[in-house]
Amino acid sequence: MNNKINYNKIEKELRLSALLQDSYDFETINLIAPACIIPSKYYENISLKHYNIAEGLLEKRMYAGLKYFNQIESSVAKLARHIFNAEHANVQPHSVSQANQAVYQALLNNQDKVLAMKFTAGGHLTHGMKKNFSGRFFDFSFYGLDKDGFIDYKELEEKALKEKPKLIVCGASSYPRKIDFKKLHNISKKVGAYLMADLSHPAGLIAVNKFPQPFPYCDVVTLTLDKTMLGTHGGIILCKKYLKDAIDSAVHPGVQSSIPLRRIYEMGLCLIDATKPRFKNYIERMIANMKMLEKKFKKYSGLMVTGGTDSNLIVLDTYSVFGLTGEQSEFLLENLGLFTNRQVIPGEKFKPSIASGIRLGTAWITGRGYSRDEVGIIADIILDNLKDSKNIILQEKSKKIVKNLISKKRKNDVWNK
Repeated sequence: MNNKINYNKIEKELRLSALLQDSYDFETINLIAPACIIPSKYYENISLKHYNIAEGLLEKRMYAGLKYFNQIESSVAKLARHIFNAEHANVQPHSVSQANQAVYQALLNNQDKVLAMKFTAGGHLTHGMKKNFSGRFFDFSFYGLDKDGFIDYKELEEKALKEKPKLIVCGASSYPRKIDFKKLHNISKKVGAYLMADLSHPAGLIAVNKFPQPFPYCDVVTLTLDKTMLGTHGGIILCKKYLKDAIDSAVHPGVQSSIPLRRIYEMGLCLIDATKPRFKNYIERMIANMKMLEKKFKKYSGLMVTGGTDSNLIVLDTYSVFGLTGEQSEFLLENLGLFTNRQVIPGEKFKPSIASGIRLGTAWITGRGYSRDEVGIIADIILDNLKDSKNIILQEKSKKIVKNLISKKRKNDVWNK
């Protein structure tokens, strides 16, 4: 085996790829639902210059010299509790997947029963997919949707009574509608189960009361700030006080070791901004932009899964309406400068890598300041090209319109503030 490596060449490739990716991100329009533009002030010219790490829980550190680190983490946890009306917050998880892992470790033993939403109905892979750790270590059963694409609470209750799960999981990665946490709470109490909500996508909406509040109905909630909160990466676990010790010990030493101060600090800046009027304005514009997409997509019956949306995302059944798989639709739109992602849908016909639909969100474009009218133009481009997918002249015309939109400067562009 040849072990020789040209390190200089690799370094050049890394730097060039980073520059090209950065450029590409700002020469396109990102409609991927989890995509969020992070204000540059969170990582440029901030007062914290160090990349310190710490291990252990607050006041139980394994390192010396962390007096102010503790103060920062304590303040961030306090902000999270306040904004989401929680009794306890752990802000250490590196991601929501890891936060979910910690919750499972805190509340379950291997092979305990869990009831969660089907992946094709909108559930996340950490909600019991067989190839994921969750599906490997725990005994998941699944609830789905009714004929209109909404959560089938009757089926959910019947399965809960039959399976007697120790944990019921709600929240999703591609379910566009509100969740009735009170109804889920009542079902969970009937069978003596914990109720967990994974709310990464609607977190920003919850923060300004534009989505149902999970507390006091849920026992534990996981979320991130990097989808609709205009924030940095990292997971947060919120829970009722009686679960505090179990959750904290499941995070450390349960699923992770050290945590970086810089990420915790950036999370704090994001949470502070979420209490200000301009953040509420951002969420209101994001919802208005989504409603414009919904208005445009109503032109085609059956295109929108559930017929619309109550949140920051929408799912389109491109295969049934236009004869294009999610993969084909994604590639077609990317060629125009529009990012989406292929998405499995209820009653999925294909494997996830192909899928029958696409998922779109308005967090990124709203963060860049796109107006409702501009979103209408983008929607028209999407529909025109999906309908006439082989029209090269239309594609070239659409590319020019997209480039023109990208070139504009906007007053609500949070990245340039």
